[in-house]
Amino acid sequence: MPASVTLTTDPTNRSIRQDARSLVPHVGGRVAVSPSVPSARKGARGYRHQWPAIYWEAAFTGDRLLLKFDDDKNEYRLTVDGAAPRRLPQPGRVEMIVRGLGPGRHRVRLDKITESVDSAGTFHGFFVPRSEAVRPPPLPRARQIEFIGDSGMTGYGIRSDTRTCTKEEVRLRTDSSAAWPAMVARSIDADYQINAISGIGLVRNFEGVMPGRAMSTLYPRVLPGAPQEWRDPSWHPMIVVIVLFNDFGTALHPGERWSDRAALVGDYVRAYRQLIDAIHRQSPGATLVLPWIDLDKSDDAALKQFSAGAQTAIRTAAIDAGMSRIEFPLLPSFVPENSAGDYHGSRNDHRQLAEWMTAWLNARPALWKRPDRR
Repeated sequence: MPASVTLTTDPTNRSIRQDARSLVPHVGGRVAVSPSVPSARKGARGYRHQWPAIYWEAAFTGDRLLLKFDDDKNEYRLTVDGAAPRRLPQPGRVEMIVRGLGPGRHRVRLDKITESVDSAGTFHGFFVPRSEAVRPPPLPRARQIEFIGDSGMTGYGIRSDTRTCTKEEVRLRTDSSAAWPAMVARSIDADYQINAISGIGLVRNFEGVMPGRAMSTLYPRVLPGAPQEWRDPSWHPMIVVIVLFNDFGTALHPGERWSDRAALVGDYVRAYRQLIDAIHRQSPGATLVLPWIDLDKSDDAALKQFSAGAQTAIRTAAIDAGMSRIEFPLLPSFVPENSAGDYHGSRNDHRQLAEWMTAWLNARPALWKRPDRR
């Protein structure tokens, strides 16, 4: 934001809070919406969230804006009128006032950029003085795209300049807006969801941790930590991109419920069928895009056999569910730097993946047309 714009949390300034109007935002991502705290203004809503890459967009007139948070875990990024964004790290329970915007119309966007699967945060919305006009929220974009995956989609530790990080350092250095799914969505001007959790697998997580808490269980939820099922009649992505391979990233350990890799493969395929059914119920016109590892040069015959068998089974499950379009593009073969936290992808790695995925999508404009639309 320009230098003339200031942001403060001064609790003594009540010029907006005493008599304010709540803006209705356009929300990207899964949130649990409810009336805000009892003392909040009429019509105010709270947006509780756990999935990464949530964003809010709104429009208003006037030179002041108030934001209300209850979140001491996540970092946010505030952008007004397309100017340079302002970092809002771990705001806590606070009201922030943006001043000096100048008269006239303005657009605001707030992005959650960190991951918080273990802790839900709440954004209580945007407010302006009652004397100012409340404008309708920005219209949803014509394109919608959803991403389902693991740390490769969350921007895990991407701001780290070292591979060795504590769990807390990883959390503070994660940036979902710099991850390749967000880059793809911005480049094609699409609304997006990134329903991803670091370390998650479809039925088995990395190293077999947290059994029973894999993506097959968590995907239907509005919040990963609560059983409530997510519903939104306005969300019908034309494309759903899935990258979930953590199930097979490490060897099975004694005590896990699979006797061998074949049993794990069987569960993996069955869970994929359930996931596809859930996607189809929400978005019957979507195309499934499953970027796949290129194993042509692999010496592991068992891995090649698994890959071919899994693709066939997943394609059959998609057709059985009524999804006629499914693609398995081969992931690019560049050598990743993996120089971010815990040997995760660097900014350059994410940039290359985003360029590849964007080019692949741009070469297939028909994917944005639903089968029932001519």
